[in-house]
Amino acid sequence: MSLSVLMVTKNAGEVIGEALESIDGLWDELLVGDAGSTDATVEIVKEYKGRIVRQSGNNLGGRKQKLVKKAGSDWTLILDSDERVSDDLRHEIKEILAGNHRGIAGWRIPYQNYVFNRPVFYGGEKYSKVRLFKKHKGHVTAVPLHEDINMQGKLGDLKGVIYHHSYRTPFQLLSKFTRYARIAAVQKKRAGEKLTPNKLFLYGPHMFWSRFFVDKGYKDGWRGLVLAAAFAYMETLTYWLLFCSPKNLKIPRA
Repeated sequence: MSLSVLMVTKNAGEVIGEALESIDGLWDELLVGDAGSTDATVEIVKEYKGRIVRQSGNNLGGRKQKLVKKAGSDWTLILDSDERVSDDLRHEIKEILAGNHRGIAGWRIPYQNYVFNRPVFYGGEKYSKVRLFKKHKGHVTAVPLHEDINMQGKLGDLKGVIYHHSYRTPFQLLSKFTRYARIAAVQKKRAGEKLTPNKLFLYGPHMFWSRFFVDKGYKDGWRGLVLAAAFAYMETLTYWLLFCSPKNLKIPRA
């Protein structure tokens, strides 16, 4: 059986090379939906013999689903440019492509997240996502952030991980969580969510408490502290954006 690896990008030249290296020799087709990169992203993809699909818009889930429709393989693997496939996961994927796990429509893959180039293990950062699935059995939800894959059929769980280097520098972390807050504010506005004093003043501290203490983010040291504070900042900013400028909210560019 064959495999299409799908990515959506914009100005990912700093990180995409390592992502592509981690899957080199694994795929039969590499489709990269690029939204007008001005750095070396496109050139790097071409070095790895990938096919560039020109895209636009801020709906990352919708862009990924368009790539799913274009994919020509039996299986699809969705990977972000800041993610890496572990050696163990490569081995498991090869076994699946060899037909050793019949009857499974899709696979949940565990994530190992990194903060400033070091792994974190607590604070809600251990989870799995469906990322490998049969093309005609999965549909990517059309949302601008943290899309899901709606599946038809039985799911399995893999042991090999995806390394996720999402938070690489303090500035990049702050920019990412600010963008997350703006997207969340737009989504809450569209859903008609009502503002309350508790949401404005207490949801942020509660998020910090949950991440740092309840989910034991403190065990990751100062990185756990930074990450819990970032989530609290995002939660607080989300509701204050709704309060201060509801008429001017729109999805930020990817």
